[in-house]
Order: sequence, then C-alpha cells, then structure tokens
Amino acid sequence: MDIVTILTVAVRHAGPVLLVAMGGLLASRVNIFNLALEGFMLIGAFSSIVGAFYTGNVWLGVLFGVLASTLMIIIYAVFIIELEVQPVVCAISIITLASGLTRYLLNPVFGVSGRYVLSSELAMPVVHMNWLEAIPVAGQILNNHSLLVYFALVLPFVLAFVINKTKYGLDIRAVGMNEEAAVSAGIHVRKVKYSALMINGILCGLGGAELALSVYMFNVGMTNGRGYTALAAITLAGCNPLLSLITCLLFGFAESLVVSLSGVGFSSYLLGMLPYALALVAAVAPQVARRCIHFIKRKKSETEMISEYYRN
Repeated sequence: MDIVTILTVAVRHAGPVLLVAMGGLLASRVNIFNLALEGFMLIGAFSSIVGAFYTGNVWLGVLFGVLASTLMIIIYAVFIIELEVQPVVCAISIITLASGLTRYLLNPVFGVSGRYVLSSELAMPVVHMNWLEAIPVAGQILNNHSLLVYFALVLPFVLAFVINKTKYGLDIRAVGMNEEAAVSAGIHVRKVKYSALMINGILCGLGGAELALSVYMFNVGMTNGRGYTALAAITLAGCNPLLSLITCLLFGFAESLVVSLSGVGFSSYLLGMLPYALALVAAVAPQVARRCIHFIKRKKSETEMISEYYRN
C-alpha cells in the first residue's frame, strides 16, 4: 500500500471520530465531560442501519441514527442537568446500555447475532470531484469520500468561528468559564447546556451513521473505542477545534497504518495498540519538549554566568 492510499484511508477513518470529537468538544466547553461519546456513537451506528433497512434509503438511515442518538443524549442531559447525577456515572450507564441494547436488538430486528450486512446499494455514496484531480497528491487524498467525511473536515473551522466570533459562542465560553458569572450576565445556562448537548447528540449520530453505512453493516461493538479516541483527541487539543482536527487526522493515520501493516505479517495485537501509543506520545511530547528547552536555557544561563565570573 503506497503512502497516498494510506493517507486517503486515514482521512476516511478520521471522519467519524472527528464528528464525534466536535460534539464532545462543545459539551466540554460548557463544563460537561461527556464520557459517553462511545455509547451515543454506537446507538447512532445501529439506528442508521435499522433506518436504512426499513426505509431502503441511506439518508433516511442517517436521519434515524441522528434522531436515536439525540433522543438518548436528551435523556442523559435531563439526568445530569436536572437531576444532578454525576456525569461519569451516567456516562458509564449509557455506554453499558448502548452496548447491551444493540447486541440484543440484532436478533429481533434482523434475525441474526453478532453482525448484519445491508445490501451494497444502501452503502454511503462517495463523491468524486473532477476539479480535485488537477491538484497533485492532495487531490487524490481528498477525493472520493462521502459527504459526511467532507462535512467533518469543514466542521472544525465552522465551530472555531462560532465559538470565537458569535453571540452563541460567547455564551458557551461564559458558561464554561464561570456559570455564576454567566447567570449574572443574563445567560440562560441550562438552555446553553441543553443546546450544546443536543448538537453533541446530532454529531454522534452522524459519526455513527458514517461509520456503519460506509461499510453498510453493523457489527457488535463496532465503534471499537472510537468514542474514547474522540475524547483523547479533544483533551490533547485543549478543546481547540482546529487542533482537534489535526489530532483526529493523526489517529486516522495510525488506524490506516494498522490496516496497511496487518497485511504484511505484523501482529494484529501490537498494531491495535498503535493509535493509543500515538495518543500517549502526543500527550507526553509537549511536556518533554518544555523540560528540554528549560534545561538548555538553564545550562546556557549557567555557562554565561561562569564566563562572566572569570572575565571579571
């Protein structure tokens, strides 16, 4: 597999994670650490397959995924905002519920267990743009993806603008910084939190739909830690949309590399660790770099002091 193919697959893998990460980023911006991204994404993936199966339309399948994920996150919001349940405890319940429910419903809905494959006619369509062919390398990497992948790539720029340049973004930042001050400024904190979580639910549904419908199948546990990967991405990026885009692309590259290397004799167990090893390196590298810079500056200062002493 050549590097262009690896990078093309990396963009495709990054799409669902990026959609979920942008939703989790909005929740984090209003002081809600949504650990349940994995569960919402899984519900979205399963529901999109159910919707496409019963309607015979891939986009109605996407709509089913979005509605199911959004409904689930509204229930989550009521528990953590109105009933003041600990978000982490509620998130663990959501993940467990999503995992068990999707596993159970496969049999009554599709009459199978473990996996259901749709007709290939219901696969998420890819878009070919002729004008991209004229761009060397980058054109090949960015061409022939689904609309949801393109939406995912544009979304961080849209969110960066909304958060930093709009009244709604100002409300989100105010709630995230200090809820009491936001209330004093006349901001409806509950309304802002509900809206952020609903957008989070919509994006998780889109991410799950892209994941499932791009391969026109649902497999038990098919999210395979992608919700946690999205959380890692926004945490490493400090809830910055553009840095989160870069982080998700790095994770996508790691997954693409796993697919590429698994066919040439490398252990699948070791390769499965690669995305998370990358996350660890990305988390540690800035700290190591800062310490190295501090050490070099200190040594340079000591050398200058010694030189100055002997000159005098």
